[in-house]
Amino acid sequence: METKGIQQFMNSYSVKMIIVSGLAILLLIPSFLIQDVIRQRIALSEKVKNELYAQWGGKQVVAGPVLNVPFTIQEKTEVNQGMTERKGIAHFLPETLKTDGSLAPEKRKRGIYEVVVYEGSIKLKGLFLQPDVSQLDIPNAQFNWDAAYFTLGISDMRGIKNLPELVVNGQKYKVDPGVADTDIFQSGITIKANSIDLKQPLNFEINLVLNGSEDLSVEALGKTSEVSMKSDWAQPSFTGVFLPSDRNITSNGFTANWMVTHLNRNFPQQWVDKKFNTHEALLGVELLIPIDHYQKAMRSVKYAILFIALNFIIFIFIEMKSKNRIHPFQYSLVAFALLIFYALLTSISEQAGFNLAYLISAVAVTSLISWYSYTILKDRRSVVWITLLQTGLYIFLFTILQLQDYALLAGSIGLFVILAIIMRASQQIKWYSEG
Repeated sequence: METKGIQQFMNSYSVKMIIVSGLAILLLIPSFLIQDVIRQRIALSEKVKNELYAQWGGKQVVAGPVLNVPFTIQEKTEVNQGMTERKGIAHFLPETLKTDGSLAPEKRKRGIYEVVVYEGSIKLKGLFLQPDVSQLDIPNAQFNWDAAYFTLGISDMRGIKNLPELVVNGQKYKVDPGVADTDIFQSGITIKANSIDLKQPLNFEINLVLNGSEDLSVEALGKTSEVSMKSDWAQPSFTGVFLPSDRNITSNGFTANWMVTHLNRNFPQQWVDKKFNTHEALLGVELLIPIDHYQKAMRSVKYAILFIALNFIIFIFIEMKSKNRIHPFQYSLVAFALLIFYALLTSISEQAGFNLAYLISAVAVTSLISWYSYTILKDRRSVVWITLLQTGLYIFLFTILQLQDYALLAGSIGLFVILAIIMRASQQIKWYSEG
């Protein structure tokens, strides 16, 4: 009698629910392992992308030009009341700066990995006024106008594909690689201004052809800066601290225009040495590849607990209605089939794209669970309900994955509806019937 009582207790649905609930939580461990696998694949993808970027050209930032004038100043020393010479560089920004950029993007592949690169054509033109050294507040400074030079910042010099020349008041001047000082730019080009008359307004123009990857940005260094960019890429993301004043995005590409004045920045038109950082005036565009399969796979695996819980609930309901006993090991096999979906989705999407991989994986797992359910229950009606559940869940998950801005809203509403259905179904169960 005691053995029979223990057996009845172990076979009770209350104990079964506790065991199944613990099993569902335990089976979340494989889902975390699958997430680790996806992270490893993402890390490998980023490594391959960086290798391609290094060979083609990285994210490009173009800034300038800036007029730089070295100076010296005699200062008294505190030790012996003698004189010492201090050197510095005064930096002058253009009065007006107009930047026209055109990007010709293309996709590059290495193995199964894909990146977007571009060849950018950038035209810079504007005006420098005669430098006003009185605004610098450095009395007794001796400016070496013969050693003045222009610098133009370019973040990745490997991407330069032409031999640019700076045109000042109609005259062409050759450029030298590297920047003569690193007060403002860490890399770029330099143009000596010793033969240029700096006591008059200077109209300048320079054309650059750059290879770059994903992102092209410029710095709004003019007292008035106008920037325009265009491309036939249909998925742009505008970056930096300034958004375009107007933009037009279609399936054939985009155009965007910015208008920035010196009042929008936190640095003046002239200063000495490294007093200010111009990177806060950055603006540009990033050529996005829409959410890739790794990101979608990572988002989908986070719903593993939902799939496992709902399948376990419907199996318990079927078990209580039909009086067929389902062993916890059989619950585990169903859960593992659900987890295999995410492994299939990740691996197939690397070869065939996310949507096709999702379809193949969902059909395969749904068919497997439906077949296995029939071998256990021997009830076509129950198997139909299980198949409909799997189909509905995969359609629900796919819909959420396609939504970006409304994914949270759709997911919340969907979960609410699912809970309402479960609550309604639970009313048909006799919870205290052990017969």
